Amino acid sequence: MELKRLEGFLERLVLTPGLAGFEQPVCRLLAEEFARCGLSPVTDTLGNCMAKIEGTEPSAPVLMIFAHMDSLGFIVRCIEDDGFIRLERLGGIPEKALPTTEIQVGTRDGRWLEGVIGMKAHHVTPPEEKYVVDKYTSLFVDIGASSRQEVLDLGVDVGSPVIYKPRFRRLQGTRVLGSFLDNRGGCAALLELAHKLTANRREATVWLVGTVLEEYNLRGAMVASRTVKPSAAICLDGGGCCDTPDLRGTGHVTMGRGPTMDLYNFHGRGTLNGTIPHPAMVRLAEAAAERTGVTLQRRAGIGGLTDMSYLELEGSGIPGIDLGFPMRYAHSPCEAADLADLEQLTVVVAAMADSLTGGTDFSR
Repeated sequence: MELKRLEGFLERLVLTPGLAGFEQPVCRLLAEEFARCGLSPVTDTLGNCMAKIEGTEPSAPVLMIFAHMDSLGFIVRCIEDDGFIRLERLGGIPEKALPTTEIQVGTRDGRWLEGVIGMKAHHVTPPEEKYVVDKYTSLFVDIGASSRQEVLDLGVDVGSPVIYKPRFRRLQGTRVLGSFLDNRGGCAALLELAHKLTANRREATVWLVGTVLEEYNLRGAMVASRTVKPSAAICLDGGGCCDTPDLRGTGHVTMGRGPTMDLYNFHGRGTLNGTIPHPAMVRLAEAAAERTGVTLQRRAGIGGLTDMSYLELEGSGIPGIDLGFPMRYAHSPCEAADLADLEQLTVVVAAMADSLTGGTDFSR
């Protein structure tokens, strides 16, 4: 039953547009489900969606469990006289996956127009271009318009949002394929946790938070933490798999073998930041996994980071950890994950929340 409910959350979230800076539809979905659980969600000025589950012990820690609501995508940069649209990327877009990718362009009145990122036909591509990855600045979007004015009349202008066309498909067993699993998977886990954590009381106060702008500047969670004032924090996000033929030997994370725990992440390009988890949070996660019989897969690597890297620097420092679910093909139009991993992630996180008491030791 829980797995079916989780799948329903994930499908609805994946099919809901939510480009960074345009997260409102995802925020509304989270707020509606939080309210169904008897919570009173609030949205701050930046757009973070927050719901508080009051604890029984005022001296117990305040735990912030959060997942970013936004997805990467594009912004309309300019519109050609013949109706083709040029893009500016928003987030870590993999350029080699873009030609012939189906997209949707947002309009002023909230509609989404179908389109495709164009590509030079193979039979007219010269040999020197056949094995070259086109830079995103050279690509164009075709929505079927014949002039710039027609595009403008449709409600599209410079600054309009552009996303991969949303999709969600079942694969074999409990595995799924979808756009924006990063990080609608984490948001689905938040909604499942809302049901789990409101079913009984615990000493600690828990805030469930959907954050904004992670794919843009990683700063939305910082603003949310200034409302929540957490004693500790858990970030939920997709974790890179190492189980496909092109990545074997780079790590041990395998889809279908349980949720992930980051012991080290670092961006390494431009944004020189990352997270080494607080030892107390590692202890809490490992103890919760042991109690619940869930295997936590350990990750360490360069090339990615999460909201946690900045949230942990708030105030006098916040003990934090990145937990997630194995995911293949990150940032592409079609990402893959296993619902069983996602469900086990919620089991571990709920057990961590339940274990927090007024006597919890956060020493290093």
